[in-house]
Amino acid sequence: MAFASGRYLFRSETRPMKLKSILLAAIAAFSFGPPHAGGQEVAHSVSDQIASLASYQNFIPSCTNPCPAEETFCGSGQCGDCTQCCRTMDIFGSAEFLLWWAKGTVTPPLVTTSPDGTPQVDAGVLPDADVLFGQSYLGDEVQAGGRITFGIWLDEERNVGAAGRFYGTGGARDTFRRSSDGSPILARPFFNTLLDQNDALLIAFDDGATDISDGSIEASYSNQNFLGAEAYLQIMMEQNHRRRIDVIAGYQFMRLDDALQIDSTSILRQFGDLELNIRDRFWTNNEFHGANVGLKAQMARGCWSIEALGKIALGVTRQEVNISGRTMVGGGPTVEGGLLAQPSNIGTYQRDTFGYIPELTLNLKYHVTPTLSFHTGYSLIWWSDVVTSGRQIDTGVNLSQPVGDDRPAFAFEDEDYWLQGINFGMNWDF
Repeated sequence: MAFASGRYLFRSETRPMKLKSILLAAIAAFSFGPPHAGGQEVAHSVSDQIASLASYQNFIPSCTNPCPAEETFCGSGQCGDCTQCCRTMDIFGSAEFLLWWAKGTVTPPLVTTSPDGTPQVDAGVLPDADVLFGQSYLGDEVQAGGRITFGIWLDEERNVGAAGRFYGTGGARDTFRRSSDGSPILARPFFNTLLDQNDALLIAFDDGATDISDGSIEASYSNQNFLGAEAYLQIMMEQNHRRRIDVIAGYQFMRLDDALQIDSTSILRQFGDLELNIRDRFWTNNEFHGANVGLKAQMARGCWSIEALGKIALGVTRQEVNISGRTMVGGGPTVEGGLLAQPSNIGTYQRDTFGYIPELTLNLKYHVTPTLSFHTGYSLIWWSDVVTSGRQIDTGVNLSQPVGDDRPAFAFEDEDYWLQGINFGMNWDF
């Protein structure tokens, strides 16, 4: 009997000789002994011990072997047969806690300010004004999420399995709130297409002598409803007691929504405290349907293993953009159109485009038993041709619509999007 890799293996060339020697010695000792009852009892006892030593099952390791990450040798002595003695069901899966962050969306400058005393014609106007909100990535903070995997083996040898995954994150949110009685200056910048130059809508401004307007601005961005779901087959390509490689293929779904909204309120002192409310809203949705294919591999040693998943999904992304705006003066009726959302770009727009989603996951596992393990690792998902709200903003504005240019205008502006982060999970294989 030899000990290797935390398990017992047979040396077939020595095992028959040892058994033969034991049997011959027993026969010689008890065939010529006195035929009394005590001798017969001893003979039976020794015979039982010989049978016990010769039993194949005594050389099979139990499920408490010191190398639970490795596949064990069971009934037939062949690799991969541990399902016959160590496990009672044919299911596998995992539950994970995710700490991921996303690329987010980049926006143009949305709120600006200038030093007190700046002339009204220059207040809040780029490039000299200071940007308070926008001109940066929004929604790129760390966000929590979860992922569930569940599968079932379709054959006794565990060569073919069917599984599914569902995952999502809680989303991220960026907000900006500022109010002023005229100092500091608050403004919303844009490019005036009639004047062919940068301009700004003053929300709060005081020229030092007259309080022209008081006001406030509230802007918010949120990415939400990042969801993914998969259904796939897992087919074993190569396996030994420390390594397994599977090919996976199936269906993949993914969805991402985000929204950007800007609200401003001004009290126009020069017009008898007339209140002006303006709102612009940009919302996007991406929905992917396609087929994925890839490889899943595991390397094990002792109680530890490394699992790697690499795959790519090819399919169609349905892009949708919704733009809305409204203006309300005093207690009068609401008028369609804000500042960056005008009749020229307000509406709902949809299109289908080819997309691909590569994914890479690496996990380090610690196996408590052959059926239970815990892991930590890293995941990266890359999604091509995604629309986000900040990219759909046209800062060119024609304030004289319907006369003149149709600005702001709408055109699909997509880009690659990614999510990445750390995974913590528990795995089972019963």
